[in-house]
Amino acid sequence: MTEPRDAHAVGQRDDGAAEPSALTRAARLTCGLGLAFAILFVVALLSFTSAPKAGASDAEVVAFYGGSNQRLIQLGGLYLLPFAAVAFLWFIAALREWVAGSARTIDHVVSTVQMLAGVSFITLTFAAAGAATIVSLSGSLSPLPLDPALARQFPLYGRTLLMVFGTRMAAMFVMSTAKIGYGANLFPPWFMVGSAVVAVALFLVATLYVWLVMVFPLWMLVLCGVIWQRAARSPSA
Repeated sequence: MTEPRDAHAVGQRDDGAAEPSALTRAARLTCGLGLAFAILFVVALLSFTSAPKAGASDAEVVAFYGGSNQRLIQLGGLYLLPFAAVAFLWFIAALREWVAGSARTIDHVVSTVQMLAGVSFITLTFAAAGAATIVSLSGSLSPLPLDPALARQFPLYGRTLLMVFGTRMAAMFVMSTAKIGYGANLFPPWFMVGSAVVAVALFLVATLYVWLVMVFPLWMLVLCGVIWQRAARSPSA
């Protein structure tokens, strides 16, 4: 026969709401993971900017992948971007835990959209990392000569995955997160408005410039600031 669980043992009060200490820990974990994602994601994107552009000559492409600068591509694709994706995965889990403990009611349909959008963004991030590094790795591991045409196409394919399709999923994550938080009275109105602007920009603008994608980690930092401020102001919410 199964014994009933002690509410205090699982970080909850008798009325079902989360204990203030549990909410504070969830808020801190969410902010820490969001900060880690933003830093790793931005540094990874900057490491990819050293790759030859689509209009580079064959000699420039061969010289780049034959030199030491290509190690930045491997660093960004093999370590920074995958670690950023892992941090974002844990961020989603911590954020949902904090929202579940802080809000009395949650729109479960929008919450599901938020989770699926986040997982889709992570999947596209891993695929983009693989496409961005395959030329550099094949040149280091294979004795075959480098094909300049493929060396141009694979980084372009990776950028398309991340900056065109990945930003669409990021836009869905931004809008669904803001709607959940605003509907549960967790986020201020100005954050909802700003999130709507960010989501529209990420969803409608199709570009391969990395600067637009930087909007997403900046929004993450603002979100973490809002969560931290609420946790510090109302630890017993």
